[in-house]
Amino acid sequence: LCVSLFQGTYLPHQMWEGKRFRNKFFLRSLVMPFSTHKILKLITEHPHSEKLMLAQPRLPCRLHSPYLSNRLSRRDGASAIFNHYKIIDSFMGETAFIKHLDNSLCLAQFEGKSKALYCLKFVSTHRLDREGEASLILTGGDGGMLCEITFTICEHSGKQTLMIGGLQGPNSIGAQEKVQLATKDFHGVFPKKLVYETLVFIAKKLNIHSISAVSNETHVYQSLRYHSRQKKMHANYNGFWEMMGGVQSSDGNYILDCHIARKNIESIASKKRSEYRRRYDLLDGVLNGIEISLECFQ
Repeated sequence: LCVSLFQGTYLPHQMWEGKRFRNKFFLRSLVMPFSTHKILKLITEHPHSEKLMLAQPRLPCRLHSPYLSNRLSRRDGASAIFNHYKIIDSFMGETAFIKHLDNSLCLAQFEGKSKALYCLKFVSTHRLDREGEASLILTGGDGGMLCEITFTICEHSGKQTLMIGGLQGPNSIGAQEKVQLATKDFHGVFPKKLVYETLVFIAKKLNIHSISAVSNETHVYQSLRYHSRQKKMHANYNGFWEMMGGVQSSDGNYILDCHIARKNIESIASKKRSEYRRRYDLLDGVLNGIEISLECFQ
């Protein structure tokens, strides 16, 4: 596979058509032979290798650059990638996995207060590949992105851990207004909070009992290699994780609870109870839709 990619006899994606890209891959493979061999072995042995390469064309050279966090070693990165696909492959059926790779797997569709339709997709996109192998993306009725959260399922300290490498909202013209309108449509629930809660729910279904997330300091774009890309970081990771009850650990990442507690309705001021009920009804509807989708995976 390495030789075929370098020589251009196998072109899984248009980015491999560039000779400069192929030359960099080959030279870096010579410098990092063991990690490259591990990833190539994963690809060649995967039952859907061609679709995997189309969805993640940089997978063969994933470990040639910083990945997931600016503090993750190449060895741990390889282990994380192997573990992720092992867990996802065993959890998802063939049809669902192919839709996941094709970026067409919708876990839930739901209406907001205005009757606008929203979609929550579970995808694998090379656009976000430095931050993880899979993403949950919330889109509005116009198809525009409202929030995306990217992660890899790895093993850490003997536990299956969902490691969040990226969290972003829209950065297009009128982005703030779009988020505000969606928040209003969700009865006061921020799009990022909605997507995060669905991710925690999915983690539970995957029997994952540990969730970690990069901080402002440990995000992969804080690596010297990606200095020019730091401007792409629009989110305040630390602030959001702390709002979600996260605690920063000694390695700079955040440890997050696998259970999201809700306020007891009786403890909420009476004038706000109906609003909270609508919020919880919306969240429960989304989670129920996801549960039905996940049951169809098996």
